[in-house]
Amino acid sequence: MSREIKLGAFAFIVLLVSIWGYTYLKGKNPLKKSFTFETVYSDVMALSKSSKVYINGYSVGSVLDVELNDQNLKEMIVSFNVEGDYRIPKNALIEQVNDGLMGGKILSISFDKQCTGADCAQDGDRLQGRTIGLLGSMVGTNDVKEYASAFGSELNTIVGQLGTEDGEGAINQTIIDLQKTMDNMAKLTETTNRIMVQSAKDLNQTMNNMASITGNLAQSNAQITTMLQNFNQVSTQLKDANVGNTITATTNTLDEAKKAMTQLQGTIANADSAMKNLNSLMSKASTGDGTLAMLLNDKSLYGNLESTSKNLSFLLQDLRLNPSRYVKVSVFGKKNKDPYVKPENDPAFEKN
Repeated sequence: MSREIKLGAFAFIVLLVSIWGYTYLKGKNPLKKSFTFETVYSDVMALSKSSKVYINGYSVGSVLDVELNDQNLKEMIVSFNVEGDYRIPKNALIEQVNDGLMGGKILSISFDKQCTGADCAQDGDRLQGRTIGLLGSMVGTNDVKEYASAFGSELNTIVGQLGTEDGEGAINQTIIDLQKTMDNMAKLTETTNRIMVQSAKDLNQTMNNMASITGNLAQSNAQITTMLQNFNQVSTQLKDANVGNTITATTNTLDEAKKAMTQLQGTIANADSAMKNLNSLMSKASTGDGTLAMLLNDKSLYGNLESTSKNLSFLLQDLRLNPSRYVKVSVFGKKNKDPYVKPENDPAFEKN
């Protein structure tokens, strides 16, 4: 066998393998018996080429093409193949269902029994299509109503117990707490409204007072300006004045005053000590038994001193009036013959 024949045979085999591979990648196995059908859907969201085709959960083919229906632009024509010797009746339903929660869409062929003869669908026939929702895909179309009825009954029971003391669960307690919170909010709102109503008059009076104060400030604007100018002049004068020397002199004066106060405090302390000693001496004089205490406390001594003082006064008065009785003075041997004069209020003469 020549090289050319070998190369030609190899190229033919490669071509056949390539055609088979391309056809297989499109979802059609040329080595198996295959039928191509089509169906129509109004919505093919999440359905794509190569999506699987199932019969009772077993994969029997795949979607070949999805295109727009030229005769009705609201419909999409979906072409798919079925591999194997399956006799599919013409009234079979091609259901578009969800492939789980996170998956896309798949096609499921549903029929009651296999067909015979002319009742079987032929290659290229259009079969009836139907779209089933997510819930129907998960539990089955026959059980949707039963599940919905049971779910609705349980939901009504749960909703009826929400917010009651007999209810259970965190949601029920949350609703009870929320109801209490709303009641407290209603009471708080009522209290706030009452306070606002009561405070409305005070607020109006305050606003009136503020308006009055603002008016007075506006009227006194010229005076305030003058005061600020005077303050500015005083500040300038203080800045220009030799305040440092004045402060130094004031500090020296305060130091001297502090020293004087210290000396005065010493003097006051000495005077206080002297007063304490004098008080002690007076206390001893008034309560003791010495001479000074007797002089201060003996009334008879006071009476004798008073009598002695009075007699001494009479004596001095008599000496003044009648000196010749006590002093004898003779001039050239002549005696004094002056008459005697009695002292006034002399008790000695009053007794006589």
